[in-house]
Amino acid sequence: ALLVIDIQHELTKINEGSNQYKHAISFPRMIANTKRLVEAVRANRGNQDVDQGSEIIFTYLEALTDNSRDVSLDYKLSGPKLSNLPSPNSPAALLPGISPIMGEEIALPKTSCSVFQSTNLDYILRNLNVEQLVVCGQLTDQCVESAVRDAADLGYLVTVVDDACGADSEDSHQKGLHGMKGFARRVKTEQVLRELSGSSNVASTTKNDGWWLTQDPPENRSSATPTGHLISIPKPSEYLSKKDQGYQAAILRSLRAAGVKFLRYAIVDAFNTIRCKAVPLPSTMSLLPSRTQRNSWVSSCSPLDNPVSIAEVCFAGLTHTDVVVPSSNLTARNVLTLQPDLSSLRILPYAPRTAMIMCTAHNQQTNELSPLCTRGLLERVLHEAREGMGVEFCVGAELEFQLFRSEAKGGLPQPVNTTTFANTVTLNEQDDFIIALYDQLGEQDIPVELIHAESGPGQLEVVLRYSSNVVNHADDVVLARETISACAKKHDMKALFLPKTSMMTAGNGLHLHFSFRDVGSNVDNSFSDPQQPTGISLQGGYFIEGILGHLPSLLSFSLPTNNSFRRMGPGCWTGSAVGWSTEDKEVPVRVCADLNTHASTNVEFKLSDAMANIYLELAMILAAGMDGMKNGRTLRPMVTDATSEPLPHSLQESLDLLKNNEFLLSVLGPELSTAYIAVRESELQNEKSLEDEVMDAFKKA
Repeated sequence: ALLVIDIQHELTKINEGSNQYKHAISFPRMIANTKRLVEAVRANRGNQDVDQGSEIIFTYLEALTDNSRDVSLDYKLSGPKLSNLPSPNSPAALLPGISPIMGEEIALPKTSCSVFQSTNLDYILRNLNVEQLVVCGQLTDQCVESAVRDAADLGYLVTVVDDACGADSEDSHQKGLHGMKGFARRVKTEQVLRELSGSSNVASTTKNDGWWLTQDPPENRSSATPTGHLISIPKPSEYLSKKDQGYQAAILRSLRAAGVKFLRYAIVDAFNTIRCKAVPLPSTMSLLPSRTQRNSWVSSCSPLDNPVSIAEVCFAGLTHTDVVVPSSNLTARNVLTLQPDLSSLRILPYAPRTAMIMCTAHNQQTNELSPLCTRGLLERVLHEAREGMGVEFCVGAELEFQLFRSEAKGGLPQPVNTTTFANTVTLNEQDDFIIALYDQLGEQDIPVELIHAESGPGQLEVVLRYSSNVVNHADDVVLARETISACAKKHDMKALFLPKTSMMTAGNGLHLHFSFRDVGSNVDNSFSDPQQPTGISLQGGYFIEGILGHLPSLLSFSLPTNNSFRRMGPGCWTGSAVGWSTEDKEVPVRVCADLNTHASTNVEFKLSDAMANIYLELAMILAAGMDGMKNGRTLRPMVTDATSEPLPHSLQESLDLLKNNEFLLSVLGPELSTAYIAVRESELQNEKSLEDEVMDAFKKA
């Protein structure tokens, strides 16, 4: 039987002219190919040589009651789109060409993700003597995947037609197909059509319901009936998709030619500690198929897939001294595998025989992205922005740090100078260091826009170029910090990123800049709108207000230590009250204007420092802004002393507010929110004096 899942007007609207994946590629392809499948099965039904099978069953979302009180709990919790389904008095509308012929074909309304859970489909299929299901429809990673896995568990032979399935994004489509691996065979529409057209030739020698499987068991194959056996040659696109091993081999051989001996697989835990494992390059290359191995191109071995694992507790359950916090609810019993992102691979210029690659963390059994993975959380937030809201973000970062001489004097670290903001002395004296740092960042494709002296002793600021690749930019921040520290050591200095090294001097921040553009728009920056009195677009205003509304709780992530709060206050150019303004460095959220056109270009988030996990911080700030955009939160007036709401004065105050911020907690998820709050509060109980904290950082630098 052909099972068509949820292709209905309410769920499959296509916005003409949109460049979003589902509108431009996925849904049009799914609709076109499903129509071809339906037509072919109907034509096959009249084939005299096929006395069984060729059934078509349509499922669609429709409640049994007008107020949808009978839909599944999952749907009730998923928002208005799924909690208010079509109903008897407002029925679902199936698409032309993908609708049942009344009296001949079966249509089943369903009220949950899996059709097998909310209908009597299994009972119907047994009565029809159906043994094989060919499945298409939407969404690949949701209702289709649920149906396929349930059908396989019930004993049906399942085929999923991947180019007749649709999803919101290519990533979601591929994840859905991956989730069906082992439960169904995966084919293209063309192959199903070939099998249907050949079914009359083989019906007498096979025991299937009119569907001809090219993977017939050997006992059903006969050289005497060659016309019954189809050779399925993969299309070029299908063949090339199996070449990933070739790319990995090329990467590994290039690394070997560059003299690389080790590959570091790295993650950043929730508390901004880089954790990595180094694998000898020859060990990784030994997993490549041998040139003499037969059929090596189809080997399932991928040397860069899940190369190492790290205990789950290391992601969000340890303090900076690696003490397990029991209230984090994390232990060392479970491990997470690290899946490398090949786009992040860099040879480290300060350790030239080593390359590092950033990873995401995945469940060892299911391969699902772990809710404890902060890099994965940022990816998920960006996916929702792009696919759910049609928005793509751009970010920029400014890293501040102080240079100290490598040897302390009188038990105290000694800054390399004591000059002032934007002076030439630091640039002149540290010219060799600055040039070496610039070159090493360039070797890692980390673009630098600006370098200048800051107000603190021995203090510099490195401005990284604005980027529309947010995850890559976060990787750049992590690698830039590592490079700055290593380069300083090579020049007989130590770089400290602590928010405060002295209460008498300026501190170190990590200011973040944000803007966005509409997906598919010709306008590069949708944050600006000269027609508005503020110069900020309505969406830009909503974004800022979303951040301001959650700002007291957001400080739990952007100012994650009590030392972070020492940098905040009147006169510190950070802001100490909730509010925004244009080009005012004394507010926490500052709108920046173009130096030439004076147009508003982006918003700067100033209450941030390098103690924060950059992935987690970006994810939470962007999510807060998206909350404002999605709910149309009107931007409050520019800040004035009379209307300013004071910000928390300590990390504990911010954490207490976070505990009651349902939205931010929902973004974090229960596992990460529980662990994050538990460890941060545990560290507060063992807080050190500023002097001790500075000496500890100096010794480790």
